[in-house]
Amino acid sequence: MKKELKQILFVINPASGAGQKDDFESIISAYSQKEGFDYQIYKTTGNEDKKEIKRYIKSFEPDLVIASGGDGTINLVASELVGSKIKLGLIPSGSANGLAYNLGVPSLFEEALRVNFSGNYIPFDVIRINKTHYCFHLSDVGINARIVKRFEQEGDKGFAGYGKQLFKELFTSRTSFGCLVETDGKARKIKAEMVTVANANSYGTGVKINPTGNYRDGRFEIVIIKPYPWWFVFTFIYAGFTGKLHKMQYVKVFTASKAKIQFKEKQDFQIDGEVMPPVKKIELEIIPSALQIVCVEK
Repeated sequence: MKKELKQILFVINPASGAGQKDDFESIISAYSQKEGFDYQIYKTTGNEDKKEIKRYIKSFEPDLVIASGGDGTINLVASELVGSKIKLGLIPSGSANGLAYNLGVPSLFEEALRVNFSGNYIPFDVIRINKTHYCFHLSDVGINARIVKRFEQEGDKGFAGYGKQLFKELFTSRTSFGCLVETDGKARKIKAEMVTVANANSYGTGVKINPTGNYRDGRFEIVIIKPYPWWFVFTFIYAGFTGKLHKMQYVKVFTASKAKIQFKEKQDFQIDGEVMPPVKKIELEIIPSALQIVCVEK
């Protein structure tokens, strides 16, 4: 274990599965005795979690905060650490673990703990959205946002639940929308089926929506899927898993450090797997090296 990590705060979402699959408190206690660190555990409840996490950080003053849950739990914790010297560790245990997948963190609780104790912590860029929210992984409007919204409303879990909602989406009448994308002083009118704001490369499913992206280059990508014929769905899936999506005919990618996207009508919107109120405008800016996060170098 790295010597500077003497105090560790664990933020665990029991509803995500961590508490059901492992006796995580015993595992943490054993590691504490072995590695010689002090720790506290906060279990999220869905009620004033942001306020409580902030209070724990202020009173305990941890060197490292380890978030155990899905992308939503990680976003909740990471948002409190932006711009601080406190490191962020990950234990993926949610329905979607896209950020941990991109950083190579394993899904088993004890294996992930080991990575957080001995792993590499890297500077990590963060996207600020509408001056209020942070995106650490992927946010989008359109197809995937509608899937995530139904996934949440119907209480689905895991890949099977996501697959069910994806199947529904593919066989529902598609809804394209007009948008105005402004990057680097240039404005472009585009019709889209989906607009993804990407800090990372891929979704937790393994689909590489942003194959050329780099979360340490001071830039982010806007990936636009334009209206496409029905048969393109199969090409899209193949290209997504083989890392060739950015080369497809109906896909357009913009790279920027600042951007604004305006929609003709309000659209469903999700940030890191969490459903947000529908939006008509998104303002984006990158914050370089805003976070120190665990990463398994590939």
